[in-house]
Order: sequence, then C-alpha cells, then structure tokens
Amino acid sequence: MARFAYMLQGGSDASNTDPFATEPAAGEEWVNSGPHVMLLLPGELDLSVYSTDHDSGGPYIVWAGTPYEHIMTPVAEATPSA
Repeated sequence: MARFAYMLQGGSDASNTDPFATEPAAGEEWVNSGPHVMLLLPGELDLSVYSTDHDSGGPYIVWAGTPYEHIMTPVAEATPSA
C-alpha cells in the first residue's frame, strides 16, 4: 500500500543514503530540504526513472536500496496572504 507524507516546513538529514546516520559523513554536510511531499511505495524504486540528486529541483529518491527508500518531491513554499 502506498503512503503519503509531507514536511511543509522542510527539514534536515545527515544523509540521503543512510537512514540511520546521526551526523554527516566526513567531508559531507547536512542535507537541508525545503518544503516537500514524500511518496512511500512498496517494493524497490526504479533508479532509471528518478534521480537520487537532492539538488535536481525535481522528485528524487531518498535512502535508495533500503527498506526506507521513498520519493521526495519539492513543493513551492506558501506565501501568506494579508
């Protein structure tokens, strides 16, 4: 069953490849992501369809090859109206 989640305030992760990382690897920086929605699907995701590059500006796979892999899709930040 597919699942849907969102982080409209964005967030930070120590790694886009290791779901258990508690700090970035040596020489790496925290992965900061803006507002996004996440699609969690059963089975492995096709790496030929989606990138793993979080700077691509489009949907990308996080934690590829792990039971926690999911598609993250950036969304526009909402602008409050007066």
